[in-house]
Amino acid sequence: MNLTEYHQNIDKLWLNIEEQLEQQGCDVDCDTQGSVFTITFPDDEQIVINKQEPLLELWLASRAGGYHFSFQNGEWMNQNGESFWSLLETACARYGENVTFTR
Repeated sequence: MNLTEYHQNIDKLWLNIEEQLEQQGCDVDCDTQGSVFTITFPDDEQIVINKQEPLLELWLASRAGGYHFSFQNGEWMNQNGESFWSLLETACARYGENVTFTR
């Protein structure tokens, strides 16, 4: 994946997250500033998803932990073989939002 494709892929992913949270009626605020996408919950807890352009990676940080993902076979996966989407669902559940993300 080249740098342009990387940015397009992540921008599409962020839009997908925001749309799905809204469609499922989640009580969250989403914000994008530069290379950082933040999901803020009513108690001000946050999930932070950010681009790591030099590595062409996507990082996720929350109370559930911090994870680094690379794009493999059409999906963002961490080194343990866990998908970004499943770990994002787990993180949201820790903040009281049971969400099912479709890819």
